[in-house]
Amino acid sequence: MINNCNCRNNCAEQRALNRILNARIPYFVGIVGPTGPAGGPTGPTGATGPTGPQGEVGPTGPTGPAGADGETPTITIGTVTTGAPGTEASATITGTAPNFVLNLTIPQGPTGPTGGDENA
Repeated sequence: MINNCNCRNNCAEQRALNRILNARIPYFVGIVGPTGPAGGPTGPTGATGPTGPQGEVGPTGPTGPAGADGETPTITIGTVTTGAPGTEASATITGTAPNFVLNLTIPQGPTGPTGGDENA
């Protein structure tokens, strides 16, 4: 029973209101039974939805610990080769850390002018 009446008595107005509410709002009182069995197998996964918008850039994380010192490399000059005139110079580095070998190819320059007689 709902009591919306200010007189706190079971007056005619309150009884009429309760008849209306009880007719429209059914309720049941009883013992709650056990939960029923789970449904059948899970259905197939649906299609993936569209990708959402890019989120904002997060705050910068803390500075990590310093790494260990690396080995100091050693660079040795390997071969130096004269390349053909008009070609480009090149360099290659071979070997494994920390011992490297630098090999160079340097193009031959153009022939210079003939010199004069020094004794004349």
